[in-house]
Amino acid sequence: MTRLFVVTGAPGAGKTTVVPELVRLNPGGLVVMDMDELLDDHGRLLGIDIASPTAAPIWPAYNALWLRITELIRRSGIAVLLLTPGLPAELPEGRWLHLDCPDDVRRKRLAVRGWRDAEIEEALADAAEIRKHVPRSVRGDVAPERSAKKILEWVRGEKLGRTLSLLGRLRP
Repeated sequence: MTRLFVVTGAPGAGKTTVVPELVRLNPGGLVVMDMDELLDDHGRLLGIDIASPTAAPIWPAYNALWLRITELIRRSGIAVLLLTPGLPAELPEGRWLHLDCPDDVRRKRLAVRGWRDAEIEEALADAAEIRKHVPRSVRGDVAPERSAKKILEWVRGEKLGRTLSLLGRLRP
């Protein structure tokens, strides 16, 4: 089956911001999707606030739904680039890349969104955890077009079976 490429990042990394640039710069042969695109304007899926800790029991089903969606597309021979806040253990398929930014940038971005201090601290902890599991990263604190170009460069390298020279090639 055609590959699944996964870009992960904790809240505030720039995933949603980079999606339009990924779509615009995409040379074709790649479907770009953000896990948040199934949510309504209030962050709910079927009436459930997916970001709420009380929604934790449905997260495995939400991840399974996304894997199924990507399988339906990939069986046609089209690669998928999925953006998610998840970890490889939660979506155990695909090639993984981390969209990251410094903690002070993340803190400012989330504060502008109206996040409470406790929520911001949780996002910072999530970012630290993702760094442990997905060390290959692209900066999310640069222009979205620049981040998108780096992500698509990584996808091209992975499609060709080449592992890019990790951080040196992907970091500006």
